[in-house]
Amino acid sequence: MYIMTEDEGPRTEAAPFRLPSFVRRLPLATVADYFAGTGLILVPHMDDEALGCGGTIALLPHKTKWHVVYATDGMGSPEPVLPKRDKISPDLGRIRQAEARAALAVLGMPAPNVHFLDLPDGRLSRHGQQLYQLIARLVAELQPDHLLVPFRFDRHPDHLALNQVATRLVNEGTFSGQMTEYFVYHQWRMLPTKDVRAYVKPELLAKVEVTAVAQQKRAALDCFKSQTTRFYPWQARPNLTPELLDEVSQSPELFLRYDKKLAGTAVFSHNIPWIRIAHRLEPFLKKRKDRLVAWARRGSVTSE
Repeated sequence: MYIMTEDEGPRTEAAPFRLPSFVRRLPLATVADYFAGTGLILVPHMDDEALGCGGTIALLPHKTKWHVVYATDGMGSPEPVLPKRDKISPDLGRIRQAEARAALAVLGMPAPNVHFLDLPDGRLSRHGQQLYQLIARLVAELQPDHLLVPFRFDRHPDHLALNQVATRLVNEGTFSGQMTEYFVYHQWRMLPTKDVRAYVKPELLAKVEVTAVAQQKRAALDCFKSQTTRFYPWQARPNLTPELLDEVSQSPELFLRYDKKLAGTAVFSHNIPWIRIAHRLEPFLKKRKDRLVAWARRGSVTSE
């Protein structure tokens, strides 16, 4: 369920993708300069890294100096909409690890630089101290100049838990480099602009143009067959649609530098109360909607 427009239908020719105007106005960042040195990319689930910063990974000039760590075991997606009726494969985690390795190979990341923590998918917040210790150990071992983490208001609890651990490492001085946030769940239906990044103060954002590696990023995303196909018969559609993959592969990737003085909602320029409400309410409504649709669909199939 780790997509940016998970509840939108296929994009039609009548509504072609257009880059938002606020994105067009943002300054371009050169990967070699913006991410100079060594780095550790913290990823909640297999495919989040390709969606949020896959083009940037492909553009890194010295990939041997960078590492990717997946926090969860991958057993939560595809997630049963009706848990008592739908089942998942016990091999799902192993399958998703293999997909992640294949995708990172496409992006040029060395295999020894890929790490899996295997914490329970969907329950990272319940394992916060263990997650902190594991990440702190990697930081001490690798001594990275950069930490890349999911955005502080991504609409998934695992993304939030990973951001909170990284923020703790920065604030207490365990990590003294530059933390930068990348965006996965940036499209919100309940916001007037439909894009939470439009509310971030533009001077805090940087844009990486990935057109030159768009095909490479798309090829990496195509490795996630568990997400790009109807992996189970009970799925109405794949988590990642071809239309979404085309759009995300061609769109610039946006990044937010972490600043201790701009914690929490301080990065937003306006509409903060509604952002708080939408952040809490939209995932809840999405889940309720999916269950109602699933029940209706099963009932329709049964009656035929």
